[in-house]
Amino acid sequence: MNKKIIGFGILGIALFYLLSKKKFTKNALFSLEKIGFDIKEKKIIATLGVSNPTNTSANIKSIVGALYIKGKQVASVSSFKTATILPNAMSLIKLDLRPSLLGIYESAKALVQKEGTKKIDATFIGSANVDGFNLPIKAKLS
Repeated sequence: MNKKIIGFGILGIALFYLLSKKKFTKNALFSLEKIGFDIKEKKIIATLGVSNPTNTSANIKSIVGALYIKGKQVASVSSFKTATILPNAMSLIKLDLRPSLLGIYESAKALVQKEGTKKIDATFIGSANVDGFNLPIKAKLS
């Protein structure tokens, strides 16, 4: 009798965990918050925002993707740093992107324009591994 109760308890906890992660994957919102250009290091720094409207935290294990400016790919990223997304909050993740040769030129050109970085037509497209679930990302700089 006790083994059945323990078994049902473990099954219930596992089911609750999976349902909370599934709820996160359906409700999480990714946004491209900021783009910077480090001339010395020759890299683009993009800040992704992850809004978590659920009551459970989540761990992003990896992010892969590319940054597009005016529809042209200018940089790519493969980040395997774990980041914790807090419950009922927006968490920011900084990514170091590797620009292509064309990407360096386009990025520098866009960042020195009079309008500033908020006027850049930039989009980040990729995917994130969140606690074993793969989530697509398509975030436009706003």
